[in-house]
Amino acid sequence: MKSSILLSLSLLCASSLAVARERPEPLPDQRDAVSASLQPCPGGLERFLPGDYYFCSAARNYWSGHPGMARESLKDAAAWASKPAQYALGIMYFNGDHAEKNRPLGLAWLALAAERHDPAYEPSFISAYKQASTDELAQANAYWLQLKATYGDAVAGPRAERRFTRAYREIAWAVDFGGSVFIDGLTMPESPHLLGMQSGFSLARYLQVQKADFFRGYDSRVFVGDATLVPISTVAPRAD
Repeated sequence: MKSSILLSLSLLCASSLAVARERPEPLPDQRDAVSASLQPCPGGLERFLPGDYYFCSAARNYWSGHPGMARESLKDAAAWASKPAQYALGIMYFNGDHAEKNRPLGLAWLALAAERHDPAYEPSFISAYKQASTDELAQANAYWLQLKATYGDAVAGPRAERRFTRAYREIAWAVDFGGSVFIDGLTMPESPHLLGMQSGFSLARYLQVQKADFFRGYDSRVFVGDATLVPISTVAPRAD
């Protein structure tokens, strides 16, 4: 799942790789990856990690030629603490890529994406911060204060954790007592006689790996206080 999410992220954010028309056209070496992105997203994933599920949906909508629906799916994913989704929104708005260009709004989304100091996202936040004017920084800060009330880790993180814990508790019996489980799009039969059933133990192990990847760096915080974006001097040295 991690590799497919990262691949979808790279395809979503690489605006130069898509033709500016209703349905983006991938380059020849992207066709297989885009074809995979167009497959239905595993419905069962929404029960456990809706941030991953809605990000998958965003990639599917984007490559189906529905950029507006893709942005809405990204916002849904971002509300469940998806850093890839917040990053994609930041790139879209900052560069005006399949969205109305709004550099302060893009910077605010990039700041949220960099909240865990992930090296996949933080350098882009730093670069955008350095490019912004004083007025843009002030506007970005206003946007950030609004966005973090819904999308910041302090709010979206616990929301996503509660969702995972509640759904995981529903299969705990299969883990504890050696039962089998069927979850749409997630389970694979371990025997031709199981008809899609998977042992609770192996499914639990898979889900815990996905959870660990999704919440990687969650205990870290980029921002200090409630008034302004973190001073760039505190994070810029990591990008050098």
